[in-house]
Amino acid sequence: MDIPANWELGGLSGDYDNGYIRMDDEEIPRMELKWSKSKEKKPNLHKILDSYFKSMKKRLGASASGLRIRRDINLIKNEEFFENREVLFYNWKSNVRANGAIWHCKECKRIIVIQIMGHLKETILPLTLQILESVHDHPEGHTNLWSAYNLAAEVPRRYNLEKRKLMSGYILLSFVDGSRLLNIERYGLADVTLKETDLEMWFRGYYSKIIRKYGFSINELENNDDHRLEMLGQEKRFIDNIPLSPVFAIDKILRRKQIAAHFWHCKKSNRIYVVLAISKRGAGELASQVASSIHCHDSNNEDGEAIVDPVKEPHLL
Repeated sequence: MDIPANWELGGLSGDYDNGYIRMDDEEIPRMELKWSKSKEKKPNLHKILDSYFKSMKKRLGASASGLRIRRDINLIKNEEFFENREVLFYNWKSNVRANGAIWHCKECKRIIVIQIMGHLKETILPLTLQILESVHDHPEGHTNLWSAYNLAAEVPRRYNLEKRKLMSGYILLSFVDGSRLLNIERYGLADVTLKETDLEMWFRGYYSKIIRKYGFSINELENNDDHRLEMLGQEKRFIDNIPLSPVFAIDKILRRKQIAAHFWHCKKSNRIYVVLAISKRGAGELASQVASSIHCHDSNNEDGEAIVDPVKEPHLL
């Protein structure tokens, strides 16, 4: 979705099938969105909305007595919005006001409940329409866009987010697909981190616990803007020094784990980026693919900060 750039992440939980996200500005919560996988072919949206308002009344407490709710209102006329969706619009007022929608996507089988909130005297309809029409409840291609605080990366859809850390000086998005692992990391203050060392030595030291189980090589990658390095390796085994027949040797190579990493120092943004993949095959291709989707700075911005449209900043979802 597209949201105002001054909104910040206020709450986040769940996974691809079921979850919740809230965005706040400096005054109040501005947007809430819940998504859940539905097993029903045609779920009862009114019944789901009943449950949603019931939980909302509990949160409002004493102020819920002044809650006024309207359903089946008309918000969006664009026919494309309703494609493959059963949609119901609503609004409500208490000490704040909100416009919202609930829909069932027939393609991804998820139910979306979203509402945009504002002060009672505030006109929120134009922003409501802009946000609702920008929502994509599933990606069109083979990758998901994962984004947080100007870090954005395209990740194969089969990978699920397992861990995350979102801090001012460090971001981690860790994904798994069975035994396959994919980590995307961003470190701030690169000039301080690399003041007494270089990028390769920092990587070898910082990731020593992970890479010590692998035999690997590190090579420089051609890049006009950043100092980029690539690590490629495979798992060490005690049988590596034992002579084997060609058949067993091939089997041994195919089954051992691979490790690959792309890491670079972006001087314009003063950050270090690391994309690390571990799998039995295709680790190098995966790390290269994900790393190439990350734009660490805008080439037209001298200060290195990402240039973002004031009403279009992607966030983690």
